[in-house]
Amino acid sequence: MADILVNLTSLASEMGRLISEGYVLTVMAPNDEAMAKLTTNWLSELGEPEQIMYYHLIPEYQTEESMYNLVRRFGKVRYDTLKLPNKVVAEEANGSVKFGQREGFAYLFDPDIYTDGRISVQGIDGVLIPSKEIELAPKVTPVAKVVSKQ
Repeated sequence: MADILVNLTSLASEMGRLISEGYVLTVMAPNDEAMAKLTTNWLSELGEPEQIMYYHLIPEYQTEESMYNLVRRFGKVRYDTLKLPNKVVAEEANGSVKFGQREGFAYLFDPDIYTDGRISVQGIDGVLIPSKEIELAPKVTPVAKVVSKQ
């Protein structure tokens, strides 16, 4: 467990460095209930915990409103993640934004927990699992990246 915390602390430091250099980031943050469902066996099957975390990081600034507008307009949208070459597929479902496919999906649950123009934290109700098939959605990336040094 200590190794996991050290790796996640390193990840947080790296995220802070990127933001301070002018990069933007959207964090898809699973809620407590989703995290409580994780088991040691399940995590070991998926790989290193920090690799799962990288799949929850989108290297662009998105708010709840911008994500919802994109899925309403284009149906499915693929977002790059920091776990390359994996992408997160987003689509409209039940009046919300659904991320992922099959067993590894989550809904936008607690939108805009934190937004400041450089980093956005969006609460989701599940842990996203990278799909083996990354060509599930059309290649639509109509997002302008916002980069502003302040």
